[in-house]
Amino acid sequence: MQTHVKSEALKRLRIARGHLDHVISAVESEKYCIDILQQSLAVQSALRAIDHIILKGHLEEHVSRAMQGKDKEKSIDEVIEIFDKSRR
Repeated sequence: MQTHVKSEALKRLRIARGHLDHVISAVESEKYCIDILQQSLAVQSALRAIDHIILKGHLEEHVSRAMQGKDKEKSIDEVIEIFDKSRR
């Protein structure tokens, strides 16, 4: 994993963890449901942004090299599989 991808992903994961801690606390405190849902949606959005950072880094670092070699099909299959999982 590229250094800048790792540091950005970790930074955003820590932020997402903070949001998730707020969701847990809000549920435990029986806060207003809409407020909990809004915070939950923020966590989900943060995780999608992290996925984007990691996938972009993977494409730049690994897939671009694989496309020029014998691992082309394997790399394509991996990316397609992860896209399929993201739609579930």
